Formats: sequence, C-alpha cells, structure tokens
Amino acid sequence: MFTHSVQEIHSVTPWLENLPFDWSPVIQKASMKKYKKHKVVFDQNEQADHLYVVTSGRVRLYLISPNGEEKALAIIGKNGLVGECGYYDEGVYSTSAITASEATLYQIHKEEFRNLLKEHFNLVEQAMFLSTRKYKLLCMQTLQLSYSKAMPRICASLIQWALNYGTTIDQQDIQISITFTHQELANLIGTTRVTVVKTLRLLEDENILLKKNRFYVIKDLEKLTELAHKE
Repeated sequence: MFTHSVQEIHSVTPWLENLPFDWSPVIQKASMKKYKKHKVVFDQNEQADHLYVVTSGRVRLYLISPNGEEKALAIIGKNGLVGECGYYDEGVYSTSAITASEATLYQIHKEEFRNLLKEHFNLVEQAMFLSTRKYKLLCMQTLQLSYSKAMPRICASLIQWALNYGTTIDQQDIQISITFTHQELANLIGTTRVTVVKTLRLLEDENILLKKNRFYVIKDLEKLTELAHKE
C-alpha cells in the first residue's frame, strides 16, 4: 500500500524536467532565445503563433485570475515543450509562461512545427506525452484543490520532488537536489506563503524534514506519504 501510494504521487509531478526526448528536428528549424530569470515568454490569451522547446533552465506555466492572482500549473525543464496549449482551439495561449531561472528556449512557428509532426512520428509521441501529463496534472490539482487541505498538498509536492530529483544520503534519507522558494511552492499548490512556511516548520519539528544548507532532506518518506494522503 505504501509503495502504491508513493507511485501514485510520483505519476503526477508538476515538475517535468530532464525528459528523455529528442527535439533535434525542431531545433534545426527554430530560433534560439536566451532569457534571464523572471522573463515572460508569453501571456495568457496572447495570440499563439509559436511553440518553444526548453533546452536549459526552467519555465513556469501559470494562470492569472480576473483579480490578478496567480496559480502555478507546472514547471517545465530541459527537453520540455511549452506553447502547445495554443496550437489548436482559439489560437491563443491558455496559460502564461515565465522563466523560473535563466533559460535557453528554441522558438518555432506553429505551422513549421505542424509540418515537422508530419515527417517525424517521434515528435508526435513526445508532444502527446507532454499534453497527457499536463492534462493528468490538471485533473489531480483540481481534485486536490476541491478536497485536500494544504498539508497533504505540500507533502505530496515534497515527495514528487524527492522521487524525481532526490539523492539518497545516509542510507535512507533523501535530499531534494533542486531548490525552491516558499512562494514557488505556495503558487504551485494554491495556498499562501505563510501556510507553506508553517507547514515546513512543523515537518522539521516532527523530524520528517530537514533543511540542510539550501536543500531539503526527507528523513521519513513513509510518514510524509501518510500525511500526503490524510484528509
């Protein structure tokens, strides 16, 4: 039951990074764009003329509410694709995208991308994989926001990062090898920075989590998984 619970959380991570994809046909036809951290790639409802392959750094996808509040959806890293959300339908981007670090992206016009899909079936499979993962992620986030409190959502995010970007130390502890701010985590799960700070502090007090230098270390993965499934 414990293993199944961990696998379930692992399958819906909002961090899509270091993907085993080959976008070389796209890159050969695309223009390289370098971005500094916190630079907008495209805005929600903007005309969607281009798609972007991420070759380094990270891009955050998010929504903006009518009153200006932000809801993060996913973090797309190396070998990820962004902008395909505006490929069909009304021809506008469904989300906004902003760099979460310095990043290198390859920009390609959607018509050129469409032509490449006809020539390279592996590109179709890769694009479909990412669309499916993003759809599954949205479904899980909807379920969590409807029925789960902040604590389970924070614990689930920590597990996702540990399983995707974790390194085992001291035989059983897992160090999360990526860094994140309290605000980034709050935006991802739809809560406040204050709630994130209080929850992480509580996990540290319970010896489930440890902050070591700039990185978090999970001391008790089983207990963290129990909290992730607690209503």
